[in-house]
Amino acid sequence: MNKDSKKKIILIVGAVMLVLALALGIMISRSYSANEDESDNVPDDTQIITPDQHEQELLQYKEEWTALHNINNDYIGDIIFDSGLLRVSVVQAKSVFKEDGEMYKFYTENGSLVTDPSGYTGNDVYIWTYWKTGEYDYNDHGGSTFMDYRNEINDQNLIIYGHHFSVWNDETRQKAFTPLERLLEEENYQNNRYVTLLLANEVRKYELVAVYNFDATDDYYYENMQYWRTSYNYDDYTDTVDDSYYDRYIDAVKQHALYPTGVELSNTDKTLTLQTCISGHTGELFEILVLKEISSEPY
Repeated sequence: MNKDSKKKIILIVGAVMLVLALALGIMISRSYSANEDESDNVPDDTQIITPDQHEQELLQYKEEWTALHNINNDYIGDIIFDSGLLRVSVVQAKSVFKEDGEMYKFYTENGSLVTDPSGYTGNDVYIWTYWKTGEYDYNDHGGSTFMDYRNEINDQNLIIYGHHFSVWNDETRQKAFTPLERLLEEENYQNNRYVTLLLANEVRKYELVAVYNFDATDDYYYENMQYWRTSYNYDDYTDTVDDSYYDRYIDAVKQHALYPTGVELSNTDKTLTLQTCISGHTGELFEILVLKEISSEPY
C-alpha cells in the first residue's frame, strides 16, 4: 500500500472518531501516583494489598471479563487506568466476516447498513456499531472502542482506537477515549501513568511512556512515526522488513513528545498504543499514547 493509501486510512479512522464513542464503563477506585525511582516499575505509594485481597481482585476480573464476553464473543478486554481516569471495553473484528463465514451486520457513519463488504476491513465493523447490541448507535454510545483487526494479542504493539467526543456531545468529558485529552497536559501525567489491560486469562500492566500529536498533514510523521505497525520493524502494508525502524520510531517519539516523562522505551519492549482525535483538528491531528508493558500475570 502506498503512502497516499496509508494517509487515507489514518484520516478516515481519525475523522470518524472525533464525535462519537461508547459510554465510559465502571470507574475503578484505586489510584496510583508518581514513581520517583524510575528503576522500579510500580508506584511508590501503591495501596498495600494482601495475598487474599489480590486473589479476590483477580477473581473479580475474571468474573467481569466472562460476563462481558458472554455479551459478544468479539470482546477482547477492558482498558483500565489505575487512577480511575477511564475504563472502557475493547472489541475486535478480524474481518468483515465472522468465523462461520457470515458477514457482520455493521453501519456507515450516516447509519446505512453495509451490504457490499468490498473495501471494508474488520476495523469498519465497530466504528459505528455498538458492540453490545450490534446496532447503529450515533448519540448514546456511538461506535465502539476497538483493537486493530490485524493484531494478535501477543504482538509487539497492540493498537486500540477510541472515539473522542466534542463538548456539545459530551459535557461530562467522560465518554470513551475523551478523558485522554487530559493527558495532553503535563500536569495530569503523574497521576495517570499506570494502565491495566484486562484480557481473557491475563492481566497486563503498562506504564505511559509518551504522549504526542500525530500530524496527518506532514509526511515526516508517516515516514517516522508509524504507530499502526503491529511489529515495529515490519511494514505489513508493503511486506517489507527494516531492522532499524523501531529505533527510529523511539527517537522520533522522544523528539516529538509533548513533555518528558522520564520513562525510557527500548527496542525490546512491547507496547500498547492508544489513538484518539483532538478537538478542533478533524483529520489533521491525532492524540497518540505510547505505553510499555511492565508486567503480566495469568489468572
